[in-house]
Amino acid sequence: MSEHVHEIDSARFEAEVVNSPVPVVLDFYSTECPPCEALAPRFASVAERFAGKARFVKIMRQGNRELALQLGVMGSPTVLFLKGGVETGRRLSGQIRASELEQQLLELLS
Repeated sequence: MSEHVHEIDSARFEAEVVNSPVPVVLDFYSTECPPCEALAPRFASVAERFAGKARFVKIMRQGNRELALQLGVMGSPTVLFLKGGVETGRRLSGQIRASELEQQLLELLS
């Protein structure tokens, strides 16, 4: 995993996401999920380019089902964009391109 991407579990959600001083890009992923595997290097690459401007966090959906349900995440991968702990913009899911990630991120940061 990239040094700019942090993996957390639901116990650290509040500290890492809700209370983050910068916007958060949150990737819910699953194991044995080809679209998740395809997204991982793109997510890391975007995280590297926007280091310091946003926090990039991954949560395994299977291991954190309650949190996923609470946030309405039904599939993997699903990427949420949060500012001040509140989801903003549109979420991305399925086959996610780096350009889509960047576009949503730029809107989040504007």
